[in-house]
Amino acid sequence: MKIKKFQADTLPEAVAMMKAEFGEDAVILHTKIVKKGWFFGLFGKKKFEVLGAVDPNAKAINRPQNEPAHALKTSDQSEQEFKTDVASDTVQKLYQQLTKQDISHKLTVDILKTVLSEVPKSEWKNEALLKQRLRSVISSKILTDPPWEYFDPQKVVALLGPTGVGKTTTIAKLAANYHLIAQQKVGLITLDTYRIAAVEQLKTYADIINVPLTVVYSGEELQDAIANYHDQDLILIDTAGRSHNNQSQMAELNAALAGINAEKYLVVSATTKSYDLMAIIDAYRSMDIDNLIVTKLDETESYGILLQAASYAQVPIAFITTGQSVPDDIEIADSEQLTNLILGD
Repeated sequence: MKIKKFQADTLPEAVAMMKAEFGEDAVILHTKIVKKGWFFGLFGKKKFEVLGAVDPNAKAINRPQNEPAHALKTSDQSEQEFKTDVASDTVQKLYQQLTKQDISHKLTVDILKTVLSEVPKSEWKNEALLKQRLRSVISSKILTDPPWEYFDPQKVVALLGPTGVGKTTTIAKLAANYHLIAQQKVGLITLDTYRIAAVEQLKTYADIINVPLTVVYSGEELQDAIANYHDQDLILIDTAGRSHNNQSQMAELNAALAGINAEKYLVVSATTKSYDLMAIIDAYRSMDIDNLIVTKLDETESYGILLQAASYAQVPIAFITTGQSVPDDIEIADSEQLTNLILGD
Protein backbone atom coordinates (compact mmCIF):
# COMPACT_ATOMS: atom_id res chain seq x y z
CA MET A 1 0.00 0.00 0.00
CA LYS A 2 1.34 3.41 -1.01
CA ILE A 3 0.18 6.47 0.97
CA LYS A 4 1.05 10.07 0.19
CA LYS A 5 -0.17 13.62 0.89
CA PHE A 6 -0.96 15.95 -2.00
CA GLN A 7 -1.40 19.73 -1.57
CA ALA A 8 -2.81 22.25 -4.01
CA ASP A 9 -4.70 25.56 -4.12
CA THR A 10 -8.03 23.74 -4.68
CA LEU A 11 -9.37 20.35 -3.68
CA PRO A 12 -9.93 19.17 -7.30
CA GLU A 13 -6.32 20.04 -8.11
CA ALA A 14 -5.07 18.00 -5.16
CA VAL A 15 -7.24 15.05 -6.20
CA ALA A 16 -5.97 15.36 -9.78
CA MET A 17 -2.39 15.27 -8.52
CA MET A 18 -3.16 12.10 -6.58
CA LYS A 19 -4.73 10.39 -9.59
CA ALA A 20 -1.93 11.49 -11.87
CA GLU A 21 0.60 9.73 -9.64
CA PHE A 22 -1.44 6.83 -8.23
CA GLY A 23 -3.93 6.20 -11.05
CA GLU A 24 -7.72 5.99 -11.11
CA ASP A 25 -7.84 3.21 -8.48
CA ALA A 26 -6.41 5.51 -5.81
CA VAL A 27 -8.66 6.20 -2.83
CA ILE A 28 -8.91 9.31 -0.65
CA LEU A 29 -8.24 8.52 3.01
CA HIS A 30 -8.67 12.06 4.29
CA THR A 31 -8.92 15.67 3.18
CA LYS A 32 -8.23 18.85 5.14
CA ILE A 33 -7.52 22.52 4.76
CA VAL A 34 -3.94 23.38 5.70
CA LYS A 35 -3.67 26.88 7.09
CA LYS A 36 -0.66 28.99 6.24
CA GLY A 37 -0.64 31.41 9.18
CA TRP A 38 -2.25 31.58 12.60
CA PHE A 39 -5.37 33.11 14.10
CA PHE A 40 -8.01 30.80 12.69
CA GLY A 41 -6.87 31.10 9.10
CA LEU A 42 -7.92 34.72 8.88
CA PHE A 43 -4.47 35.58 7.57
CA GLY A 44 -2.32 33.75 5.06
CA LYS A 45 -3.20 31.43 2.20
CA LYS A 46 -4.99 28.11 2.59
CA LYS A 47 -3.99 24.90 0.87
CA PHE A 48 -6.11 21.81 0.32
CA GLU A 49 -4.52 18.55 1.36
CA VAL A 50 -5.53 15.08 0.22
CA LEU A 51 -4.18 11.93 1.86
CA GLY A 52 -4.31 9.35 -0.93
CA ALA A 53 -3.57 5.63 -1.05
CA VAL A 54 -3.23 2.93 -3.67
CA ASP A 55 -2.48 -0.78 -3.57
CA PRO A 56 -0.24 -1.52 -6.57
CA ASN A 57 -0.94 -5.25 -6.19
CA ALA A 58 -4.72 -4.95 -6.14
CA LYS A 59 -6.73 -5.96 -9.17
CA ALA A 60 -8.96 -3.38 -10.80
CA ILE A 61 -12.56 -3.51 -9.66
CA ASN A 62 -15.32 -3.28 -12.22
CA ARG A 63 -17.86 -0.78 -10.93
CA PRO A 64 -20.95 0.69 -12.52
CA GLN A 65 -20.17 3.94 -14.30
CA ASN A 66 -20.13 7.02 -12.02
CA GLU A 67 -20.46 4.91 -8.84
CA PRO A 68 -17.79 5.88 -6.30
CA ALA A 69 -15.69 3.17 -4.72
CA HIS A 70 -16.90 4.12 -1.26
CA ALA A 71 -20.60 4.24 -2.14
CA LEU A 72 -22.78 3.33 0.84
CA LYS A 73 -26.18 1.69 0.71
CA THR A 74 -29.10 3.44 2.32
CA SER A 75 -31.80 1.42 4.02
CA ASP A 76 -34.63 0.23 1.79
CA GLN A 77 -37.11 1.35 4.42
CA SER A 78 -35.88 4.96 4.46
CA GLU A 79 -35.85 5.13 0.66
CA GLN A 80 -39.37 3.75 0.50
CA GLU A 81 -40.56 6.30 3.06
CA PHE A 82 -39.36 9.12 0.83
CA LYS A 83 -40.66 7.78 -2.51
CA THR A 84 -43.73 10.03 -2.93
CA ASP A 85 -45.40 11.18 -6.09
CA VAL A 86 -42.79 13.94 -6.44
CA ALA A 87 -39.58 11.98 -5.92
CA SER A 88 -37.73 11.75 -9.24
CA ASP A 89 -34.54 9.72 -9.63
CA THR A 90 -32.63 12.99 -9.34
CA VAL A 91 -34.28 13.81 -6.02
CA GLN A 92 -33.59 10.28 -4.79
CA LYS A 93 -29.93 10.77 -5.63
CA LEU A 94 -29.83 13.93 -3.53
CA TYR A 95 -31.67 12.13 -0.73
CA GLN A 96 -29.04 9.40 -0.68
CA GLN A 97 -26.23 11.95 -0.76
CA LEU A 98 -27.53 13.65 2.38
CA THR A 99 -28.35 10.50 4.35
CA LYS A 100 -24.87 9.14 3.64
CA GLN A 101 -23.61 12.16 5.58
CA ASP A 102 -25.58 10.93 8.63
CA ILE A 103 -28.28 13.55 8.26
CA SER A 104 -31.52 12.18 9.69
CA HIS A 105 -34.30 11.03 7.40
CA LYS A 106 -36.67 13.69 8.75
CA LEU A 107 -34.26 16.60 8.26
CA THR A 108 -33.28 15.34 4.80
CA VAL A 109 -36.92 15.18 3.71
CA ASP A 110 -37.63 18.63 5.14
CA ILE A 111 -34.69 20.08 3.23
CA LEU A 112 -35.65 18.44 -0.06
CA LYS A 113 -39.27 19.54 0.29
CA THR A 114 -38.03 23.10 0.70
CA VAL A 115 -35.84 22.72 -2.38
CA LEU A 116 -38.72 21.37 -4.47
CA SER A 117 -41.00 24.16 -3.31
CA GLU A 118 -38.54 26.67 -4.77
CA VAL A 119 -38.15 24.92 -8.14
CA PRO A 120 -40.84 24.54 -10.86
CA LYS A 121 -42.05 20.96 -11.16
CA SER A 122 -40.88 20.89 -14.77
CA GLU A 123 -37.30 21.29 -13.44
CA TRP A 124 -37.39 18.52 -10.82
CA LYS A 125 -35.06 16.40 -12.95
CA ASN A 126 -32.61 19.26 -13.46
CA GLU A 127 -29.80 18.05 -11.20
CA ALA A 128 -27.67 21.18 -11.52
CA LEU A 129 -30.57 23.44 -10.56
CA LEU A 130 -31.62 21.25 -7.64
CA LYS A 131 -28.07 21.12 -6.32
CA GLN A 132 -27.85 24.90 -6.53
CA ARG A 133 -31.00 25.29 -4.48
CA LEU A 134 -29.92 22.51 -2.11
CA ARG A 135 -26.70 24.35 -1.38
CA SER A 136 -28.61 27.53 -0.61
CA VAL A 137 -31.09 25.78 1.70
CA ILE A 138 -28.39 23.93 3.64
CA SER A 139 -26.28 27.06 4.02
CA SER A 140 -29.27 28.97 5.37
CA LYS A 141 -29.84 26.30 8.04
CA ILE A 142 -26.26 26.35 9.33
CA LEU A 143 -26.11 29.28 11.69
CA THR A 144 -22.60 30.57 12.43
CA ASP A 145 -21.30 33.18 14.83
CA PRO A 146 -18.92 36.03 13.91
CA PRO A 147 -15.40 35.90 15.38
CA TRP A 148 -14.60 37.38 18.77
CA GLU A 149 -12.90 40.51 17.47
CA TYR A 150 -12.76 42.52 20.69
CA PHE A 151 -13.83 42.28 24.31
CA ASP A 152 -15.74 45.27 25.59
CA PRO A 153 -16.95 44.52 28.15
CA GLN A 154 -15.07 41.45 29.38
CA LYS A 155 -16.12 38.17 27.76
CA VAL A 156 -16.68 35.03 29.88
CA VAL A 157 -17.16 31.72 28.08
CA ALA A 158 -17.82 28.28 29.61
CA LEU A 159 -17.31 25.15 27.53
CA LEU A 160 -19.71 22.30 28.29
CA GLY A 161 -20.15 18.85 26.85
CA PRO A 162 -19.73 15.09 27.22
CA THR A 163 -16.48 13.45 28.20
CA GLY A 164 -13.92 13.04 25.45
CA VAL A 165 -15.11 15.70 23.00
CA GLY A 166 -11.98 17.82 23.43
CA LYS A 167 -13.07 20.71 25.65
CA THR A 168 -9.69 21.16 27.35
CA THR A 169 -7.71 21.10 24.11
CA THR A 170 -10.20 23.49 22.51
CA ILE A 171 -9.79 25.94 25.39
CA ALA A 172 -6.02 25.77 24.95
CA LYS A 173 -6.39 26.56 21.23
CA LEU A 174 -8.64 29.53 21.95
CA ALA A 175 -6.36 30.84 24.68
CA ALA A 176 -3.26 30.53 22.50
CA ASN A 177 -4.84 32.33 19.55
CA TYR A 178 -6.31 35.17 21.54
CA HIS A 179 -3.35 35.69 23.88
CA LEU A 180 -0.38 35.02 21.62
CA ILE A 181 -1.79 36.28 18.33
CA ALA A 182 -4.56 38.76 19.18
CA GLN A 183 -2.63 40.08 22.20
CA GLN A 184 -5.62 39.83 24.52
CA LYS A 185 -5.40 39.16 28.26
CA VAL A 186 -6.78 35.67 28.82
CA GLY A 187 -7.55 33.93 32.11
CA LEU A 188 -8.34 30.22 32.46
CA ILE A 189 -10.55 28.53 35.05
CA THR A 190 -11.20 24.82 35.39
CA LEU A 191 -14.07 23.08 37.16
CA ASP A 192 -12.86 19.72 35.89
CA THR A 193 -11.41 18.46 39.17
CA TYR A 194 -12.76 14.94 38.68
CA ARG A 195 -9.82 14.04 36.46
CA ILE A 196 -6.38 14.95 37.76
CA ALA A 197 -4.99 14.53 34.27
CA ALA A 198 -7.37 17.21 32.96
CA VAL A 199 -6.11 19.79 35.46
CA GLU A 200 -2.49 18.92 34.72
CA GLN A 201 -3.13 19.10 30.98
CA LEU A 202 -4.65 22.58 31.19
CA LYS A 203 -1.91 23.71 33.61
CA THR A 204 0.71 22.62 31.09
CA TYR A 205 -1.01 24.58 28.34
CA ALA A 206 -1.39 27.63 30.62
CA ASP A 207 2.32 27.59 31.44
CA ILE A 208 3.31 27.31 27.78
CA ILE A 209 0.94 30.08 26.68
CA ASN A 210 1.81 32.13 29.78
CA VAL A 211 -1.74 32.78 31.01
CA PRO A 212 -3.09 32.39 34.56
CA LEU A 213 -5.09 29.30 35.58
CA THR A 214 -7.39 28.94 38.59
CA VAL A 215 -8.75 25.59 39.80
CA VAL A 216 -12.16 25.78 41.51
CA TYR A 217 -14.34 23.20 43.23
CA SER A 218 -17.72 24.91 43.59
CA GLY A 219 -20.00 27.55 42.18
CA GLU A 220 -18.97 29.98 44.91
CA GLU A 221 -15.27 29.54 44.13
CA LEU A 222 -16.07 29.99 40.44
CA GLN A 223 -17.69 33.36 41.13
CA ASP A 224 -14.65 34.43 43.17
CA ALA A 225 -12.25 33.34 40.42
CA ILE A 226 -14.13 35.38 37.82
CA ALA A 227 -14.09 38.42 40.12
CA ASN A 228 -10.33 38.03 40.59
CA TYR A 229 -9.91 38.06 36.81
CA HIS A 230 -11.45 41.53 36.53
CA ASP A 231 -8.44 42.76 34.52
CA GLN A 232 -8.64 39.95 31.91
CA ASP A 233 -10.24 40.55 28.49
CA LEU A 234 -11.34 36.94 28.01
CA ILE A 235 -12.10 34.28 30.62
CA LEU A 236 -12.39 30.68 29.48
CA ILE A 237 -13.96 28.09 31.80
CA ASP A 238 -13.32 24.37 31.41
CA THR A 239 -15.94 22.05 32.87
CA ALA A 240 -15.95 18.34 33.62
CA GLY A 241 -17.41 16.06 30.99
CA ARG A 242 -20.93 15.06 31.91
CA SER A 243 -23.02 12.20 30.56
CA HIS A 244 -26.29 13.51 29.19
CA ASN A 245 -27.92 10.39 30.65
CA ASN A 246 -26.83 11.17 34.22
CA GLN A 247 -29.35 13.62 35.64
CA SER A 248 -27.52 14.18 38.94
CA GLN A 249 -24.29 15.13 37.15
CA MET A 250 -26.17 17.48 34.85
CA ALA A 251 -27.92 19.10 37.83
CA GLU A 252 -24.57 19.56 39.59
CA LEU A 253 -23.06 21.27 36.56
CA ASN A 254 -26.12 23.48 36.13
CA ALA A 255 -25.94 24.54 39.77
CA ALA A 256 -22.24 25.41 39.52
CA LEU A 257 -22.85 27.70 36.54
CA ALA A 258 -26.09 29.23 37.82
CA GLY A 259 -24.45 32.12 39.66
CA ILE A 260 -22.29 33.46 36.84
CA ASN A 261 -22.93 35.55 33.77
CA ALA A 262 -21.20 33.56 31.04
CA GLU A 263 -21.80 32.51 27.46
CA LYS A 264 -22.21 28.73 27.30
CA TYR A 265 -20.74 26.80 24.41
CA LEU A 266 -21.74 23.17 23.94
CA VAL A 267 -18.86 21.13 22.53
CA VAL A 268 -19.81 18.07 20.46
CA SER A 269 -17.67 15.65 18.50
CA ALA A 270 -18.17 15.24 14.76
CA THR A 271 -18.02 11.49 15.32
CA THR A 272 -21.26 11.52 17.35
CA LYS A 273 -24.17 9.59 15.86
CA SER A 274 -27.22 11.60 14.87
CA TYR A 275 -29.52 10.04 17.49
CA ASP A 276 -26.99 10.55 20.31
CA LEU A 277 -26.35 14.11 19.16
CA MET A 278 -29.99 15.06 19.57
CA ALA A 279 -30.10 13.44 23.02
CA ILE A 280 -27.02 15.42 24.09
CA ILE A 281 -28.48 18.69 22.83
CA ASP A 282 -31.77 17.97 24.62
CA ALA A 283 -29.95 17.36 27.90
CA TYR A 284 -27.91 20.58 27.73
CA ARG A 285 -30.69 22.72 26.30
CA SER A 286 -31.96 23.59 29.79
CA MET A 287 -28.67 25.39 30.45
CA ASP A 288 -29.48 27.97 27.77
CA ILE A 289 -26.70 27.08 25.35
CA ASP A 290 -25.51 30.09 23.32
CA ASN A 291 -23.28 28.44 20.72
CA LEU A 292 -21.84 25.17 19.48
CA ILE A 293 -18.28 24.02 18.87
CA VAL A 294 -17.88 20.94 16.67
CA THR A 295 -14.63 19.07 17.23
CA LYS A 296 -12.75 16.18 15.60
CA LEU A 297 -13.74 16.88 12.00
CA ASP A 298 -10.50 15.15 11.07
CA GLU A 299 -11.79 11.88 12.53
CA THR A 300 -14.83 11.42 10.30
CA GLU A 301 -15.88 11.34 6.67
CA SER A 302 -19.50 12.21 7.47
CA TYR A 303 -20.12 15.90 8.03
CA GLY A 304 -23.87 15.88 8.43
CA ILE A 305 -23.50 16.70 12.12
CA LEU A 306 -22.66 20.27 11.10
CA LEU A 307 -26.16 20.67 9.71
CA GLN A 308 -27.89 18.35 12.18
CA ALA A 309 -26.44 20.08 15.25
CA ALA A 310 -27.08 23.64 14.11
CA SER A 311 -30.59 22.84 12.93
CA TYR A 312 -31.64 20.87 16.00
CA ALA A 313 -30.05 23.12 18.62
CA GLN A 314 -31.11 26.32 16.86
CA VAL A 315 -27.94 28.08 17.97
CA PRO A 316 -24.91 29.10 15.88
CA ILE A 317 -21.72 27.11 15.41
CA ALA A 318 -18.85 29.31 16.56
CA PHE A 319 -15.78 27.14 15.94
CA ILE A 320 -14.73 23.83 14.41
CA THR A 321 -11.59 21.87 15.21
CA THR A 322 -9.67 19.68 12.80
CA GLY A 323 -6.95 18.00 14.86
CA GLN A 324 -5.00 17.99 18.13
CA SER A 325 -2.40 20.64 17.27
CA VAL A 326 -2.40 23.72 19.50
CA PRO A 327 -3.01 26.45 18.41
CA ASP A 328 -3.44 25.56 14.74
CA ASP A 329 -6.29 23.07 14.40
CA ILE A 330 -9.22 25.38 15.08
CA GLU A 331 -11.18 27.61 12.73
CA ILE A 332 -14.01 30.10 12.93
CA ALA A 333 -17.11 28.41 11.55
CA ASP A 334 -18.19 29.59 8.11
CA SER A 335 -21.53 28.43 6.69
CA GLU A 336 -20.24 28.22 3.13
CA GLN A 337 -17.25 26.14 4.14
CA LEU A 338 -19.41 23.81 6.25
CA THR A 339 -21.88 23.44 3.40
CA ASN A 340 -19.00 22.46 1.11
CA LEU A 341 -17.98 19.73 3.54
CA ILE A 342 -21.51 18.34 3.71
CA LEU A 343 -21.94 18.32 -0.07
CA GLY A 344 -18.46 16.94 -0.67
CA ASP A 345 -17.22 19.99 -2.60
